[in-house]
Amino acid sequence: MVNAPFGFALGFDRETPGLMGLKPRPRGESVLTRPVFVTVGLSGLVVTVGLLLLLSLGQAYFGSAEVATTIAFTAFAMCLIVAAVECRSETGTALTIATFDSKQMNWAMLGEFVLAVLVIKMDVFNKLLGTTDLTLTEFFWALVPAVALLILWEAGKAVARWRKGSGAHRVNRT
Repeated sequence: MVNAPFGFALGFDRETPGLMGLKPRPRGESVLTRPVFVTVGLSGLVVTVGLLLLLSLGQAYFGSAEVATTIAFTAFAMCLIVAAVECRSETGTALTIATFDSKQMNWAMLGEFVLAVLVIKMDVFNKLLGTTDLTLTEFFWALVPAVALLILWEAGKAVARWRKGSGAHRVNRT
């Protein structure tokens, strides 16, 4: 329910500029390159650490496991939005107006955000998912892992662009 809309939206996203002019991958070569594995691993680590910190700090700070779980659940939904936006390009920044040029992606992001808010505001979702209503302060705590993920992912992309431009990543094959 939470990941499918983003997968659908990415499937209808604009094509990579110059894609048809690129040399095809050799048969049998995986599309999951080392940079993709590193990105997936590090982003998963950031999300995991962020959610675990929210669970432990939320319980201690807000005095309720239910509030801590709801904050972490909401944070996970916000991290999914960041990940969907960031994975549109391996090295291109998401901090441009072009980030919002896909109608399907915009609807998926809006839907994810609205559902995250409904999960914490509607009794039916509270009962179904074991969540609770959050205050505005608690909701802002749920944004912390998503903001951290955005900053770290953008920093990683900046490093990748720098390495690509400097040739630091190239291996001399003769």
